Amino acid sequence: MLCAGMLLCDVPTPTLLLDHSSAALLRGLGPSRLDAAINGASTTLSSLLYVHTSVIEGGDEDALPVLATLDSSAELAGGRGAILGLGLNNHFTGGYYWGRSTGPGAAMPAPGVALQPVEDSMSSPLQLMRIANSNDGKRSEWCEFLTVGDQVQLVPADVGTALAAFDTLVGITRDGHLDVPPGAEPIVSAAWRRTADSSEWRRLPWSQSIEAVSAQSRSREQGVADFLERWKKS
Repeated sequence: MLCAGMLLCDVPTPTLLLDHSSAALLRGLGPSRLDAAINGASTTLSSLLYVHTSVIEGGDEDALPVLATLDSSAELAGGRGAILGLGLNNHFTGGYYWGRSTGPGAAMPAPGVALQPVEDSMSSPLQLMRIANSNDGKRSEWCEFLTVGDQVQLVPADVGTALAAFDTLVGITRDGHLDVPPGAEPIVSAAWRRTADSSEWRRLPWSQSIEAVSAQSRSREQGVADFLERWKKS
């Protein structure tokens, strides 16, 4: 059962996640604006939503370029345009490996890796496919070592489609924000659930309300688009 303070690694998969920290720090989405964005399936949530998924079958040297099979589908991942992100709690991307819990960096694509369904069906499990030797240092090398039970995060192709595929949305607080120590596993800080008639997303009573950072303070932060643009040019 979900609860405040639960470690992300203990959240069942597949689950739809919201980067609660970046919503407040980078997008200025306080409680009321965030609730409105969720209910309106706003594109403001782009690069803040992730499908938390687990490896159900590891790669096989005889079956390359398949790196792993996941317990998620294109249907759950917001369409066929979903990508594998560097990840919020991906232990293979901590520190030296560049990505873990780095806010907008977590939504950056793992270079040279694509998602492909096992069968030609939106409900078929997705596989991670090595499509290119990206020569990217360590930003996707970790994909070569995924084993059963490892967790990765997919960045949905479409906010509205991803929200429509789930009845629960889990907000997580990243390391270095509020009471989560730097380098620690992200924790669950909030959750939203659809009403019985599916007409509205409502916060669960135990959910934390994270106030937005002021526009003046945010102006000194790099937004997701700027972050990704600078990375592409590097």
